[in-house]
Amino acid sequence: MMTTRQTLAGLALISGITLAGNGQAQDTVTLRLHHFAAPTTPVQTQYLEPWAKRVEEQSDGAIQVEIFPAMQLGGSAPSLYDQAREGVVDIAWTLLSYTPNRFPESEAFDQPFLPTTGEATSMAAHEFAMAHMQDDFEGVYPLAVFAHTPGKIHTRDASVSDIDDIDGLAIRAPSKTMNRYFSRLGAKAVGMPMPQIPEAISRGVIDGLTLPFESASALGVLDVARNHTFFDGKQGLYTAMMILAMDQDTYDSLSPELQKVIDDNAGIREAQRIGRVMDEAEKAAIDDIAARGEGQMIHIAEADQARWHEAADATIQQWIADMTDAGFDGQALYDDASRLVEKYTRQTQ
Repeated sequence: MMTTRQTLAGLALISGITLAGNGQAQDTVTLRLHHFAAPTTPVQTQYLEPWAKRVEEQSDGAIQVEIFPAMQLGGSAPSLYDQAREGVVDIAWTLLSYTPNRFPESEAFDQPFLPTTGEATSMAAHEFAMAHMQDDFEGVYPLAVFAHTPGKIHTRDASVSDIDDIDGLAIRAPSKTMNRYFSRLGAKAVGMPMPQIPEAISRGVIDGLTLPFESASALGVLDVARNHTFFDGKQGLYTAMMILAMDQDTYDSLSPELQKVIDDNAGIREAQRIGRVMDEAEKAAIDDIAARGEGQMIHIAEADQARWHEAADATIQQWIADMTDAGFDGQALYDDASRLVEKYTRQTQ
């Protein structure tokens, strides 16, 4: 049977890491970064690739980063977190909602009408996670916890301009909480990872979906889903908490100098950068669709959102009750998430 030391050494070699002994300097470290999204997604092209370049430059080339999008290294999107935690890859970007009930505190950010901008909500998500979720992250080194720009409703044939229009539609939702919310509205809520969405909407398996424009554009679904519903006001319909997680053993194997390079490119400012990238990409994707005159842009005014918010309040209260039953202070978690979103929204205005 292999010893623990042999096992870790094997994982290091698989990841392209050569460890030096007796305190000597390391050879080049190659970090493999795996994620679920398309290679054209703005988080890759406008954040991950520049992040990799910064790390490489600041380490004088001692760290190299290879990015593998669209699950190129195998597995399913819900397996990404464990791929990082178990050292199958060195870094993974994933949604925490891909594994329902595993990160219960993170569901505070899944609640409807919580988020504002991607930038502010990402900063709030990072501070929240560092305060409430350290035990959940055992085995990984969180580089950044963040949240996407508030998602919109995109439908293929039917259009959603009123709450009654949702009734009976099959809608892909991103999380357990939003599945519950859409079910409360009368929709047939369908959960599925992002890579499955294009085929599902094209084949009519679902009538619509919820995503930010930037993600929908990168997936190529906007040519099929031609009706787009916005919720006017400061707070958008929903978001989802995500993480850029590094294998803790990989981080621990680095020299102090290289750990500092990673640390200098981790934390709440990285969450802010990712959120800002998504906000800018969201605006660009919306402007592009509008300029092409393709699709119907539907805006639900704040004055017309009362019934949407009533259903949201009932969904939130149900989550709080479920969390309380599970031994958590659901109300305190939700209140802290709301407080942090408000705090960083004020700071970034």
